[in-house]
Amino acid sequence: MKTSVKQELTLNRKKSIWVRMASQWQLYVFLLPAIAFMAIFNYGPMYGIILAFKEYLPSLGIMGSPWVGFDHFERFFNLPKFWTYIWNTIKVSAITTTLSFPFPIILAIMLHHVNCKWYKKLVQNFTYLPYMLSIVVVINIARVFCSPTGGVFNIVGGWFGMDPVNFFGEDKYVFWIYWLTELWQTLGYSAVIYLAALSGVDQEQLEAAKIDGANQLRIIWSIEIPAIADTIIILLILAFGRIFSVGADKMLLIQNSANLGASEVLSTYVYKVGLLDAQFGFSTAVNLFNTMINIICLLTVNWISGKVSETSLF
Repeated sequence: MKTSVKQELTLNRKKSIWVRMASQWQLYVFLLPAIAFMAIFNYGPMYGIILAFKEYLPSLGIMGSPWVGFDHFERFFNLPKFWTYIWNTIKVSAITTTLSFPFPIILAIMLHHVNCKWYKKLVQNFTYLPYMLSIVVVINIARVFCSPTGGVFNIVGGWFGMDPVNFFGEDKYVFWIYWLTELWQTLGYSAVIYLAALSGVDQEQLEAAKIDGANQLRIIWSIEIPAIADTIIILLILAFGRIFSVGADKMLLIQNSANLGASEVLSTYVYKVGLLDAQFGFSTAVNLFNTMINIICLLTVNWISGKVSETSLF
């Protein structure tokens, strides 16, 4: 009897879902183009992942090329510079993410407490503007500032008796160039998200804190930061989900023969072996390895966040 009742309830739920969908069919029609776009351009090409397990021959096509199993992965793991590529990627991406993460939060809190509206909008516009610039423009600006013959940094250094430095020609400066240009370009854009979250802070709590004599620092620490904590955690999880995703375009613009020891990361290596050397199967295997590491990092950080703070993506 109980089984039949449960089955009947399940059927009723299924019927009610289809009834609701039928009554709102217009919304699903509007959703179809987005679904088709995702299916064609995002999920359709995923069958190319099998190239990681094949020796791709253009004459035979993807499906006709011979299987090689995990040979491409073994070749990648046995590369003499395997750990160099891994360390360079971690150093550039993980450390950049960690160091850059607090700055948008600080900027958003500072702007939130600015009372002068025109000044607030002016700062927002100036900090957001670099996000609209091309990466090529950003790196060329950095080259001008870092030029050993007339760059601003070397001119200022010369005032203090320092010798000119070729920042783009030494390994030790690659990370700092990447981090500072990334921070400058994304600072204002990232702060917008936190500003939106801060606008939802409970005003009654703020008024009560002011009446109790709380200063600005106490209000920020005890009310505003806890109010946007969920937003901070979610964005941090997403950031760690891209921990191995160093932009090949920016790093290739920074890269040259003099700093290759620090600027060669997984994404630039995939570009070179895949597009320049036409080793499509091998480059797919390296990129698949990179993607799997990102997925593992995302799931791990998401699980830890769910256990510690009860806030997670899923």
